[in-house]
Amino acid sequence: MIRLLDSEWERIRDHFREEHIPDAPPGRKPVLTRQVLEAVLWILNTGARWHMLPQCYPNYKTVHLRFQTWRRNEVLRRVLADIANELRDRGALDEEECFIDATFAMAKGDGAEIGPTKRGKGLKIMAIVDRHGLPLSVSTHAANHHEVRLVQLASIST
Repeated sequence: MIRLLDSEWERIRDHFREEHIPDAPPGRKPVLTRQVLEAVLWILNTGARWHMLPQCYPNYKTVHLRFQTWRRNEVLRRVLADIANELRDRGALDEEECFIDATFAMAKGDGAEIGPTKRGKGLKIMAIVDRHGLPLSVSTHAANHHEVRLVQLASIST
């Protein structure tokens, strides 16, 4: 079970718009944002499917819907960038030496991040971490791009 410390939650709570609703309308009480975020962190940490979320967390459909909204509105990206900047300012994020790895995933459908290759369609998932293993950037791109170009694109997004 993942639980945020009060200090951790206070550090990031301003990024979540739904946390600032003054009075909830009558009816069903809204699910607390902190609980939803803890559930999302559990999913990301374990790699489990949404429907496997333990009962100590809110309903998986609520969690997934909020996660998709946060992803679409880039809320999580802003939270991670804010935390990374704080770590950088404290000297805890070391960008002197970085490590890059990429993997290829086959894709049968179409989409913006799907590209043709010699063996079909696919995408590349690229990650950049600092020397301590802290993630600096994770991105997906069409598989038909050269890795050098992907590193340039990934480093721009950090």
